[in-house]
Amino acid sequence: MTIHRTGAQALYARHYGTGPRKALALHCSLAHSGAWRGVADRLSDTLSITALDLPGHGQSPAWSGDGDLVLETLEAVLPFVTEPVDLIGHSFGGVLSLLIALERPEMVRSLSLFEPVLMAVSREEDHEEHKWNQALMDKIDANIAAGEPDKGARAFLRVWGDGRPWDKLPDDLRESATRLIPFISASQPMLADDAAGIIPRLGSIDIPCVLMRGETSPDLMRVVQNGLAAKMPRARRVCIAGAGHMGPITHPAEVAAEIRKTLSEAE
Repeated sequence: MTIHRTGAQALYARHYGTGPRKALALHCSLAHSGAWRGVADRLSDTLSITALDLPGHGQSPAWSGDGDLVLETLEAVLPFVTEPVDLIGHSFGGVLSLLIALERPEMVRSLSLFEPVLMAVSREEDHEEHKWNQALMDKIDANIAAGEPDKGARAFLRVWGDGRPWDKLPDDLRESATRLIPFISASQPMLADDAAGIIPRLGSIDIPCVLMRGETSPDLMRVVQNGLAAKMPRARRVCIAGAGHMGPITHPAEVAAEIRKTLSEAE
């Protein structure tokens, strides 16, 4: 493992595998780069993966809380894209991967995304699902405003966690989720409202892409992935049996297999 000090922030990075192809892996909110270990171990013959701790997560510096969260995150990540890479992203990291593909198309060979949470897609695809997500975010915002971030974190992970009850989670995970829950709120202008203008530009992402979702994930994910796939010329859809939103951690073999297929399409 090494720590890089490039760009606006110094992001911590783990390196997995010794394969000939370079890949960049971006984790979900409230997680860290170690979440990719299971997937990366199964691709070590093909990929050399740089997995980043996003701002405020893992061993990377905290987000300042000032300015635009998404633009600051993008600015911190782009210095790691110095040559053509295969992008692997989960949830928030999946949306960030889409943004990188739009901003640096010449540097992205393929996209392997597990449930990128660009919820704004649901506004035109299924208004009821969009309202359901907004109600959850409103509840979390209210918890934060009331000085009860732990309740916000509990509500968030009840829907988007790995299925374990809050009281069964390790103390360090509950603490980090409580500390980072404001990151979820700060990301909503991009995720729920598409403040970065990703949706109108999706048709320009003309590279192999797999959009994976978990079979047991909220139906909102089916709606969002369908909407994304309809706009992206070379996207294919995959549903991972038995998986939920944390599929890269709970079902690494299945996720790695789909990434390998996508790599073969981008030779």
